[in-house]
Amino acid sequence: MITEISARLRDQVAALKLIGSALDFAVASETEPPATPAAYVMLLREVPSPSEVEGCVIQQIGVRIGVVYAIKNVADVKGAAAQVDLKALRAAGQTALLGWSPTDAEPLERGPGNLLAFKNRVLWWQDEYLTNIYARS
Repeated sequence: MITEISARLRDQVAALKLIGSALDFAVASETEPPATPAAYVMLLREVPSPSEVEGCVIQQIGVRIGVVYAIKNVADVKGAAAQVDLKALRAAGQTALLGWSPTDAEPLERGPGNLLAFKNRVLWWQDEYLTNIYARS
């Protein structure tokens, strides 16, 4: 699912210069992203519900996906220009993902979004997307 979402962003959001993974995010957030604007796509959480079927197991699993955007504007010490860029990037990401279905998953819905950090003139923002998948025995 993460690979599909990353590919969708790569195909649909031309402004992104880099799309990375959770590992890439861990490295970039401690140093600096190798290119911006960037998006890092990662699995945040899975929450299975109890099976309600007798004789076999069919579980609905709520899935939270994080899309972390990194935006840098070297002329922008306070982050105002980066916020303008972020608004456009988030809108493009939402257009690409909202209502789209990865393989074997329900359509993506928007979850919360929040500022992660603003350091070294890099604005880090995370949008969450929600979906459900099913596990069967």
